[in-house]
Amino acid sequence: MNKLLKSDNFFEHYFRLLTLCFWPIMWYKWNVISSRKLEYILFLSYSLFAGIYFILFVIRFFKADEEKKSSMMFYYRSSTVVAFVVSLFSFVLFPKNIPLFYFKIFSICVYLYFSYREVFKKKNDEGVVGIMSFLLLLALTIFY
Repeated sequence: MNKLLKSDNFFEHYFRLLTLCFWPIMWYKWNVISSRKLEYILFLSYSLFAGIYFILFVIRFFKADEEKKSSMMFYYRSSTVVAFVVSLFSFVLFPKNIPLFYFKIFSICVYLYFSYREVFKKKNDEGVVGIMSFLLLLALTIFY
């Protein structure tokens, strides 16, 4: 198990799974007649999986060797998880909460910042997905 947690492949696939699971929940809330109980279940399950990922990723980051530490990737993935959880929280559970709306805008702007840094400083194409996700989240935030 320890060897699995040290592998970059595990965290890469887990992160992609979190990203891919986020969008169907947003689509469900936007397009399907919603059930409040199902919305709570979807939010709690996603938050649980995101929390597990975040805790394991932080542990791995602090235990990694200095040459293996990529703080930009850490900040990018952390801001992604936070932006997705906050977006789900404000979109699914409390869509009319103004302070949460401002926090959501702030978190997705931080997400955009680290996405830009991934693209332009690290030359990592994963940041392009972050920029497109930011645009989609901003559109869903403004037009909902």
